Parts: sequence; C-alpha cells; structure tokens
Amino acid sequence: MDSRRVSLVSQRWRYFRHGNFHGVSANWLRKQCDGIYSSVGEYIQGESAFTRVSLDTLKEGEEIFHSILKEKSGANYLNSFDCEVGLASFLYAHILAENPVTVIETGVANGITTNSIMRALEKTGGTLHSFDIDPRTQNVYKGDGNWHFHHLTGNLERSLQDQIGEIGNVDLWIHDSNHGFQWQTFEYGLAAKVLSSSGLLVSDDIDSSTAWGISSRNLFEHSSAIFDNRKFIGVAKVNG
Repeated sequence: MDSRRVSLVSQRWRYFRHGNFHGVSANWLRKQCDGIYSSVGEYIQGESAFTRVSLDTLKEGEEIFHSILKEKSGANYLNSFDCEVGLASFLYAHILAENPVTVIETGVANGITTNSIMRALEKTGGTLHSFDIDPRTQNVYKGDGNWHFHHLTGNLERSLQDQIGEIGNVDLWIHDSNHGFQWQTFEYGLAAKVLSSSGLLVSDDIDSSTAWGISSRNLFEHSSAIFDNRKFIGVAKVNG
C-alpha cells in the first residue's frame, strides 16, 4: 500500500474514532447561512435577529463577562477553553430580553459562559441545565440561581439524550462542547427535537466543522454566523 493510501486510511480511522474536526472558512459559512455578521452588535440590529436585545444590555453583558473572566479563567482548564465576549454578552442580553424558562448548556470548562447565563437567570428566574463529561466543572457556579449540573458518562450521546428527555421542552440551547462534526450534528439534531417554537439554538465554534452549514440546509429554518474575535458563533431557529 502506497503512502497516499496509508494516509487516507489513517485519516478515515481518525474520523471514525474522533469525528471530523476540519475547520471551514467564513466564505463557506456565508454560502450556507442566511446571514453572516462581523459582530454581535451588527447581528442584533439586522433584520434576521430573533431577539429583542438592545445595545445597552449587550454592553452590560460585556462588562459582566470581563468581571467573570478575571475571577474564573483557568479555574479548571487553560484560558483557551474560555468563551469569547460576544457569546457571553449575547446570551446575557438575550435572556433578559426574551426570558427563557429552561436553558441547556453543553460544555462548562471554567464556567465563563455558565456564570454569564446565570447572572441573567438570577434576574429572570429561569433554570440552566449544564452538561459536561468532567465532574470537576460542577464547581463553577456558587450563586443562588437555579443551576443544575449534569455529568455525562458512558455512551455520551445516549447519556445526553436520556437526561434531556427528563427535562422536557427547552427555550434556549447553547452548544459549547465537542466541536467535531459527528457530535455537533448529533447535538444540533437533538436540540431541534426539544426546542420550543420560540426557542433558539446558539452554538460556539461553528467554523470548526461543516456540521452547522449542513444543518442550515435541512434542519434550521433560519441561521446566522457571527464573528466573535477569533471564531464564529451561530444563532438559529430550527424547523418546527
């Protein structure tokens, strides 16, 4: 077997075991999504925004993000695992604007996103269910809000699916866990099944695989890509 075939077989084996982590370009996302934006501020002022977020509340969310970052970054993982300001501030502002009752978050790490979400839910009274494979991450939130940590073990797809089934309808789903094609595709599909008619799917790192673009064609009613400092986040309404 020549070297090219060996390389191809090795690549396919890595895909089988770990999923496809090939990233995509902004130009590719532009062709798959209904809209692409240079910032969250530009997105919320556009016609395709599915939220009543104001620029003032977004700015408040940015300030809260920076205070949380100083406190929590590096708590469990390197700071490269932290979310960016665009995602955290958008989630904070969206929750205050739309008042979701049940929120799902996959991927906790240092808890930057978790605490940004909870700062908003502490005001609205909603509930956040956070899922992670690392039990250490159950230490990230110490407030009085309605936060529930769920540890995923064993068959991760089945574990997440079973626990989501016990929660019921969801108003906001945030993906920030495994960014490989296989897991993202599975998670987007699961979110589509449980999101309410007014619910929103938000995903970090949509440029890390082709899953968001492919889902935009057959799973999402409308989707947008938003640049967030060093990567893209996605916001979508799923087909009802």
